[in-house]
Amino acid sequence: MLIIPAIDIKNGRCVRLTQGKFDDITIYSDDPVQVAKGFERDGADLIHVIDLDGAKTGKPTNLYTIKNIIKSVSIPIQTGGGIRNLETVKILLDTGVSRVILGTIALEDEKELIKILKNFAYQVAIALDTKNGKLMKQGWLKNSDKNIVITAQKLEKFGVKRFIYTDVTKDGTLTEPNHKEINNLVDNVSVPVIAGGGISSISNVKRLKSTGVEGVILGKALYEKKINLSKCMKIFDL
Repeated sequence: MLIIPAIDIKNGRCVRLTQGKFDDITIYSDDPVQVAKGFERDGADLIHVIDLDGAKTGKPTNLYTIKNIIKSVSIPIQTGGGIRNLETVKILLDTGVSRVILGTIALEDEKELIKILKNFAYQVAIALDTKNGKLMKQGWLKNSDKNIVITAQKLEKFGVKRFIYTDVTKDGTLTEPNHKEINNLVDNVSVPVIAGGGISSISNVKRLKSTGVEGVILGKALYEKKINLSKCMKIFDL
């Protein structure tokens, strides 16, 4: 199972939000590149990078920082935040991003999504971000009223090869993941699922492993030292 550390970027800084609220922010570093290097030293095989400004505005904003991260580490980077058309996908992949994460476009523009999947299906993951059982969009700021499983199954038929799940109400809370919703998603799709949101302990990770998820994304638990990445890698990254 993949253990994937997360770097959320806002105004060029490494931050974490609580429940996706832009007014509830903690700054952990002014240098995301050094954070990424630290994750690589601790054994990470992949880093999850989110452009929070891009997610909010609909256009990648921290591309310079993302480029510097890519130049500074030798492990793959998956990134999301404001990626809403084929042109932006191409720019990011040409920059050296290994996988792009699409969210809003998957819920709002099926034609554009299908064009992207036609060209880059295996380099795309779809973010399924939920709040109270419904999928969120536009940087978690708007409710789409779409059901997660029904939408995931539809997207899978379009050619989606991977999902990244987060319960917005759990994210950054250091409580526990939404195990029920994760289990339901994994049981109802046939492509890999990566899960995040609320993971606060090794026991959370162990329970998620038992569901059959491909990987877990760790954020605040690493920054608050609730989980040691190096130890976690040794346990789960087999």
